[in-house]
Amino acid sequence: TGLLWFGWFGFNAGSALGANELAALSFVNTNLASAAALIAWLLVELVRGGKPTAVGACIGAVVGLVAITPAAGYVSYGQSILFGVLAALIS
Repeated sequence: TGLLWFGWFGFNAGSALGANELAALSFVNTNLASAAALIAWLLVELVRGGKPTAVGACIGAVVGLVAITPAAGYVSYGQSILFGVLAALIS
């Protein structure tokens, strides 16, 4: 999951085709959405099963990466966190 998360930065930020503001926004939003989804997934596991797992953390991170990809360069920081949380809750 760590390698996938790292590679996703190149995918999302690299889509800007340059080292510019759009690439930076995409990079930050990718990280925020993935981290938010990871935390949300762990909280759901904690509430439902009483024990968060490493596998759940990995699934949450990937869910956040997938959810933010189409909008990474076009949403605010708060919206990217919302993307991650909602994606984890829906998944």
